[in-house]
Amino acid sequence: MKFEEIKRLINLCKYEDDLFLSGYRSIAGVDEVGRGSLAGPLMAAAVILDRENLMIEGLNDSKKVSIKKRECIYKKIINSCVSWSVAKVSSREIDEISINNANILAVKKAANKLKVKPDAVLVDYICVDLDAEVLPIVNGDELSVSIAAASIIAKVTRDKIMVELSKYYPEYGFERNKGYGTKEHLEALRIYGPSVIHRMSFNGVVTDSKK
Repeated sequence: MKFEEIKRLINLCKYEDDLFLSGYRSIAGVDEVGRGSLAGPLMAAAVILDRENLMIEGLNDSKKVSIKKRECIYKKIINSCVSWSVAKVSSREIDEISINNANILAVKKAANKLKVKPDAVLVDYICVDLDAEVLPIVNGDELSVSIAAASIIAKVTRDKIMVELSKYYPEYGFERNKGYGTKEHLEALRIYGPSVIHRMSFNGVVTDSKK
């Protein structure tokens, strides 16, 4: 591992190191993906990294990692961590309770599904009520190794779900856009209208379709 990468990862462990020095031993990171998508579930992941395996080469915010590298890092995380979990909130639930509430719900579900109970939880941006010390961090997936790991797990898991859904709804190109509002996706919505997995409360989903 190159010196620059070691230095980057050491900086990424700062929050975890500070919590460890403060007496916390089971530190989880939680993150969600799919908030801005027009279709499919909102996915959250929680992970407790092994204190001896924090330095995973290439680990970063999932948006900054290529698909191929994400898959590799994902396997390294789940094979070396203490505990991990995923949780999802469906598009129907998002429409019913709003995306902000869905975000909170997904994060809480993921954290509560961990088989090892955390005594501290690092969360990207939002503040949630959990039976543990919660530390919300703005841009946490770029600043915390645990949140970055959670973002990788959530992203890889959700992408697989969207690829699978594309087999049932091929006209929208979910295997390529993962439900986000690309030009291709918006044009498909104009032609075919929304499917049952679209978020009807989102701008751009309901259009004057002309099938």
